[in-house]
Amino acid sequence: MQVLFLDFDGVLNSKQHFMMIKHDKPIVEDGTDASTLKHMKQQINANNIWVLGYILEKLPDLKIVISSAWGKFYNLDQFKLLFKSYKLDETRLIGITPRKLSSYRCNEIWWWLEDAVEEFKPESMRWIALDDHEIFRLDEHDIANQHLTDSWVGVTMNDAFKIIKHFDPKFKEPYFGI
Repeated sequence: MQVLFLDFDGVLNSKQHFMMIKHDKPIVEDGTDASTLKHMKQQINANNIWVLGYILEKLPDLKIVISSAWGKFYNLDQFKLLFKSYKLDETRLIGITPRKLSSYRCNEIWWWLEDAVEEFKPESMRWIALDDHEIFRLDEHDIANQHLTDSWVGVTMNDAFKIIKHFDPKFKEPYFGI
């Protein structure tokens, strides 16, 4: 089983994106699914979500677990609706990392992995955490399962290539001759 722990802020959006939309009229949620979806989409950069779609296309067995502060505000069905609105396969979303008071992201990932053994019973699970902030300390073994984005631009194609190679070392980057 292949799992991508996905952060949102600094990955599917960026500081640059927020500077761009700063003057847009913010969408106020009224509790309906439509307003929630509009609000979520306003916070996402279409370029970054396209890159996520590319990763999913190249790794058809990859599942996604939301590992983001967004998990406090939205439920799995709302994330699935968001994915579907971008024509991403919402069935690839399999969970949200658990939160306990002021937990650290690394602990949330480890708790989810412990529970996954019970729920999914994977023979072998390979995973990577995509975030814009350090999750693991340098001395922790799991640092090899961390990929950091530049929070000014979010996830890029160079990030995508590295993530794909994490799961498929034989992957070759496309060549365009420029």
